[in-house]
Amino acid sequence: MNPIQPGQITALVLAGGRGSRMGGVDKGLQNFNGTPLALHTVMRLQMQAGGLIGDLMINANRNLSAYEAFGAPVWPDTLSDYAGPLAGFMTGLERCETPYLLTAPCDTPLFPLDLAQRLAQAFEDGSTEIAMAAAREADGQVRTQPVFCLMRVNLLESLVAFTQAGGRKIDRWTDQHRTVVVTFDQPGDDPRAFCNANTLAELHALEHS
Repeated sequence: MNPIQPGQITALVLAGGRGSRMGGVDKGLQNFNGTPLALHTVMRLQMQAGGLIGDLMINANRNLSAYEAFGAPVWPDTLSDYAGPLAGFMTGLERCETPYLLTAPCDTPLFPLDLAQRLAQAFEDGSTEIAMAAAREADGQVRTQPVFCLMRVNLLESLVAFTQAGGRKIDRWTDQHRTVVVTFDQPGDDPRAFCNANTLAELHALEHS
């Protein structure tokens, strides 16, 4: 039996970046098949199998009213100067009222609809603190997807200490904890599931793939 029960996960959409590789536009508000990327991510999280996700929130640092229109609470980084995804992690952990937090970036619109369910299975081992997604890429190599993490909410203190010491890389922090890598390479898994759109050209390519 899965130790994580329905409603025990809060999902966090990470939309707080600068969008520098998209020319500085707000990435989460760019359209994917007619729907803003961040709203598409919200809807995909709401469709997750197993009913494990109870609450949902968005991490954004500009255009807050546009994000609020998507129907979820919006929280900016508590760290200044666009400190990267870990700043979003920290914001989510600070605001999370459930035992677990699931993070998903706004620029990966095809992520699996059973993401939460499969990451949650890693917590059948009571020592697991973080489950991180991984995918097999076109070259055959399995690579972790650090922005797709399911973590225990009691890791906030650890993350605060890590960032206060200047840490900014997700995997440097997750390496300090009991992190289980969950590879999405089973038959039927979409090989494009973790393809992200860093540029407008990549976004349009994903729309037509």
